[in-house]
Amino acid sequence: MADALRTRVASFIQTQDHRYGNVQWPAVAPPPSSADAAAVEAVSAKNAQIVAGVALGLHGAPAEGADAARRLMLHFVDWNEVRVSRPQALVAVLGRQPRAAQRVALLQRFLETFFLRQRNLNLDYLFSLKGHEVRRFLSDLQVFDREELAAMLLTGFRHPVFPPAEALRDVAAAIGLVPQKTTTLQMAKRFETALDVDTLYALYSHLYSLANDPERAELLAKHRRRRP
Repeated sequence: MADALRTRVASFIQTQDHRYGNVQWPAVAPPPSSADAAAVEAVSAKNAQIVAGVALGLHGAPAEGADAARRLMLHFVDWNEVRVSRPQALVAVLGRQPRAAQRVALLQRFLETFFLRQRNLNLDYLFSLKGHEVRRFLSDLQVFDREELAAMLLTGFRHPVFPPAEALRDVAAAIGLVPQKTTTLQMAKRFETALDVDTLYALYSHLYSLANDPERAELLAKHRRRRP
């Protein structure tokens, strides 16, 4: 059964790669090779942007969050300025990006809670933690719901978990990756048991791309016609 699922998932990912592009992990910068202050600051800023992009990418393809983070850093000095800015100003920067207001609201909640706990916004601190420590830290913030926490862990820190999202379950059931009566938690467990973390990441991204695609109904119909 696991082999059959892996085959179906691989076929789905290959098809969606042609439509949405290959899914890439965020490239976390390693610690600088010297104690040069400018190099340390550059690495910190790059990795902090990755963390913010992960938060901005929830409920959608991770690449959308990375793009949103890049846009914000072209207009604001740092993430503290983003934290205290008017939401309308941040939404204006994101322009016509889908769910801009929701992305901004969640990011600002995350930044404010992080700041109150750490007394700074050194978001790259998360990359200095071990896997279980990241999970505990993000859980303790109480900013993310169950789906969002799993998505943060998968897309930002390579944890082999799959978000139990209703939108993903609906698409996965529609294209035959899981049975129609599968619950979100059953879907997540099925994928986590059968798939490696790279596949989970690509599957998550493409399922959300398809779920949020304006042509979703037509694309799902094509998938159904392809099924044996």
